[in-house]
Amino acid sequence: MNDKVTVGMGGTASERLFTAVRLSPELRGAVGGMCRTLSRELSFAKWTHEEDYHITLQFLGDTDPRSIPELVSALKEAAADCRPFTLSLREAGIFGPPAAPRVLWAGVGGETDRLQELHNRIVAATLPLGFHAEERAYKPHVTLARKYRGERVFNSGHLNAFKQEADALHMSWRVEEWVLFVTRMHKKPMYEIVETLTISKK
Repeated sequence: MNDKVTVGMGGTASERLFTAVRLSPELRGAVGGMCRTLSRELSFAKWTHEEDYHITLQFLGDTDPRSIPELVSALKEAAADCRPFTLSLREAGIFGPPAAPRVLWAGVGGETDRLQELHNRIVAATLPLGFHAEERAYKPHVTLARKYRGERVFNSGHLNAFKQEADALHMSWRVEEWVLFVTRMHKKPMYEIVETLTISKK
């Protein structure tokens, strides 16, 4: 993500949007506590704010605010037949160069097939509105930190620190809703809820 404000049709400032599943409040607190402890051992430029922990469903990008009501309507229809499901966090991993990773993340377990189904439904629902799925395969995860800045080379041994603080990585939660987020750069937390979409319990 960059800091540039994009201007949409008619001079309207665009909103940078994405859909996501949030961690439960209890799990956000547990993961936040774990990361505060680990931040004393692992030097990353930015640790994710506790309220920002999420699993991205689809990144939508810069969007004209006037199209948001139509987008929300499509998203509601996409999940009309979905049912609640259970997810959990798994082992930690990294994206980027092994010696200096760009992203530290936690994997996702549980009913990931249901998560994949929700992702597929959202992508199909937003396509007629001009949104497109990313070319790379969908890999659900929770970003914990970005941009390793340690003086020592990062190695797989650093991930062992998570095993000592692993209680949060074995907690599960029931997914009964998901959200449409807008990004607010330089704010903490950085993501603001535009709409909460409830999954049917029937």
